[in-house]
Amino acid sequence: MTESVIINGEVTSNGVVSIDDRGYTLGDGLFETIPIYGGRPFMLDRHFSRLTGAAKKIGLELPLDEARARDAIADLVERNSIETGVARLTVSRGQGPRGYGIEGCDEPAWTLTCRPYTCLLANERDSGFTLSPVSILIDPTSPLRGLKTISCMESILILAQAKRLKADEAVAFTKEGNIASGAAVSIFWVKDGKLFTPSLSCGILAGVTRGIILELASQNAVENEEGMYGPETLKQADEVFVTNSLLMVAPVTTVIGLFKRPGPGAVTEKLYSLYTDLIKA
Repeated sequence: MTESVIINGEVTSNGVVSIDDRGYTLGDGLFETIPIYGGRPFMLDRHFSRLTGAAKKIGLELPLDEARARDAIADLVERNSIETGVARLTVSRGQGPRGYGIEGCDEPAWTLTCRPYTCLLANERDSGFTLSPVSILIDPTSPLRGLKTISCMESILILAQAKRLKADEAVAFTKEGNIASGAAVSIFWVKDGKLFTPSLSCGILAGVTRGIILELASQNAVENEEGMYGPETLKQADEVFVTNSLLMVAPVTTVIGLFKRPGPGAVTEKLYSLYTDLIKA
């Protein structure tokens, strides 16, 4: 079956954008990855809210609103016969004069894809993820912090280093030595039944799944705390897990040099169950 995509509101099977689009030439744009369960986008309102906030920060006028995004996703879900999958909404500043200046960039461009995606299998959850500390440091003061930009080179390099160290994902630290995040995941750990995660002031993305997990913890008597923590806290942890919109809640069984356990912990499994219940609701 030929895949349908949407480019600037038009459905096509020929996914081509201009070679002069600033998203291609300069990485000047934003994106959101939205999971699809039962043929419906999950937490689209939160993803679009984050996209809207990021667009304001970089002075980009979004060429579509949430309602149009929802309709477009529904259209592609039907055309591509998606039951469980992932939608990617990408917005660029469009075409403009040569150079970095944004003057004359008056027509933002957007694309949407919806593709099948398989969540973690049971055996993958049981075996758990391996994380590795990396040497690439996060600068919390960067103006790009908290923005999901289509220029992902920092995350690419972080993940590449972790892969070279035989890990599935990374643990990146701030310049001050505090735990930040992975390349594409938020990091959580549990000590004596209490849940911990780095605060947004560590320069991390306000992950949609991260926010949901903190809400579910508070609603279900799981004490939780956001703050600044050094690597020694992972040595003392009873459980570690990572989250993002596609992995959901993924147990970690090894943080190289810092943490090891045979399988998912009780708090990790509780939060995973609560999260999947939310998906089914």
